[in-house]
Amino acid sequence: MSLRTRILIILSAVVALYAVVDNGTLRLFANRFFADWEERDAEEHLDRVLARLDDEVETLEELGLAWGNMASVARLVGEESADATSAEQELGRGLLDDLGLDVLLFCDAAGNVRWGRILDPRTREPIRITRELPLGALSASHPLRNIPRGRDFVSGLMMTEREPLLVAAVPVRGRDGVALTSEGTQFRAARHGLVIAGRFLDEPLRRSLGDPSGMEIRIAADGERDLGESGDEVRSLLSTGERRAVARVGEDGRLHVFASRNDLRTLEPLLVEGIVNRDITALGARAVDYALLSTLGSALLILFALLRLLQRFVLNPLGELTDKAIEIGRKDDTTIRTNIQRDDEIGQLSKEFDRMLDELAHSREQVVQNARLAGASEVATGVLHNVGNVLNSVNVSSSLAVRSIAELATADLERMVAVLVEHRDELGRFVTEDPKGKHFLPFLEEISRTLSRQKRSVIDELEAVTTGIEHIADLVRAQQTYAGTKGVFEYADLAREIESALDICRKALGGLAGVEVRCEFEDVPSVRTDKHRLMEILVNLIQNAVQAMAACGDKPAVLTLRLRRVSEETLRIEVADTGCGIAPEDLTNVFRHGFSTKPDGHGFGLHVSANAAVEMDATLRVESDGLGQGATFTIDLPLECQQPAHAA
Repeated sequence: MSLRTRILIILSAVVALYAVVDNGTLRLFANRFFADWEERDAEEHLDRVLARLDDEVETLEELGLAWGNMASVARLVGEESADATSAEQELGRGLLDDLGLDVLLFCDAAGNVRWGRILDPRTREPIRITRELPLGALSASHPLRNIPRGRDFVSGLMMTEREPLLVAAVPVRGRDGVALTSEGTQFRAARHGLVIAGRFLDEPLRRSLGDPSGMEIRIAADGERDLGESGDEVRSLLSTGERRAVARVGEDGRLHVFASRNDLRTLEPLLVEGIVNRDITALGARAVDYALLSTLGSALLILFALLRLLQRFVLNPLGELTDKAIEIGRKDDTTIRTNIQRDDEIGQLSKEFDRMLDELAHSREQVVQNARLAGASEVATGVLHNVGNVLNSVNVSSSLAVRSIAELATADLERMVAVLVEHRDELGRFVTEDPKGKHFLPFLEEISRTLSRQKRSVIDELEAVTTGIEHIADLVRAQQTYAGTKGVFEYADLAREIESALDICRKALGGLAGVEVRCEFEDVPSVRTDKHRLMEILVNLIQNAVQAMAACGDKPAVLTLRLRRVSEETLRIEVADTGCGIAPEDLTNVFRHGFSTKPDGHGFGLHVSANAAVEMDATLRVESDGLGQGATFTIDLPLECQQPAHAA
């Protein structure tokens, strides 16, 4: 992933995180603010509705007071002989319509209704609400007949069997101007009678009270209204007696505002409920959404500006510096310079980069010179190590050849020649008649067989010497041509090469005494490889395995040589021993030049073997379960060598 992409992702993540945190914080506080604002506004609207209700009641009170002071009304309720028919003609039904009243009752001091009308607010037809306002007579305990001390009338809200009713009861003043009596009691009774005026809170009136806020008004007895989960909380707040509204969000998603008024008749609480849509909250949500869009727009502008600045002052110079570094690495040319002329950190980095290139070029010259010296030393060390391995075998073979020549039966042959010279004049008789001569031919045959056998032994040892000397010559030639070629690649029978390496080690190590050798060879095809380098590797591995097992004392020494095919393209040679093993921390060091776990080791053999494996396109690896667990060296050879054959 490029630096530009990383910066873009990081800045985008920062912008997104900022937008989320900012919008989340704004929603957290703004929603609460708008919700509180909405609740306060709804409560104020309901308070205004309640104030309009009080105004309506006050209007009823004023109408009642006006009628209570009329002489005609006083005669109607105060004289037994008053004519109700003439009163009906004087007041009539049209009066209620003109004044917008639904209820108008005139009662005498005993509560008898001398004249009254109760009209349906919709049809304007006469109706009865017998339980609340019986047209016959009001009982002595009826709240409209009992005016509280300190007041001149009774007014308020009363639930009826049809609609809630705004009602006012005003005493009628007699000719003496006195309206009330029973001064010593909590409630006073009207002395001359009552005027009761009322108006039903029907849907049109409730709608007019809710305008202009559009608040929907509902009035119900406390027990008749299901307030849901917030009912107990609302009733608890309303029970404190404070004349204030309480707002809660209902299950329908709208805001419900509650206030309490007592029923004039039952003195039980009546819930006055106002319902409004949550327009303010919706407006706040839209405002927060607009704020989010504004934040995102601003953040994107800032992001674009930052990217442009980073592109110009950071990314482009870094890209130029990176391209120069890639070009230097691709061409391996330390003479290339960045030449970025800037007075900031990137300019300093460019100058430092150019300075390091100068030092690198100088250091490379020294490294090349030292590498040449080290390479020459390593080549000489490898040659001496490999030649020494082969010379051990050559020395053993030459010693055996000398011993075989020394044991030739020449003395017996000389004695036979002396006997023949002594009897040269009578060889026929001597051979056929003389007792000694009769044994001459069998003895001669035995000497001939002995000499032939000794000759074959000497020839075999001399051939081994010749093979070793040829191998030494090949090693020297291979190291002499190391810089130009990789040796001769030819088809080889791997099983035969392993046997040859094992034979060399037998002679060099005195016959592998005490070592059990197991050969597990599969039938595999010939492989095209450098036989001499393969022989170097095998001899080194076998010798190291035998020496590792010899260092373990009485532990059974078993050398296992395996040859098998591990895939369609690869053959594998394994040299496994039961020796002292390799510590886990040393597994990565065994092929390093100069590393050895043997007290008298030089650390050359495995290093040279690893290099030889690379040169012949093979892979040399080692595995060990730890100290005392033995080790297994593996050579993987490709069936189709990737290197072309070179002439020796």
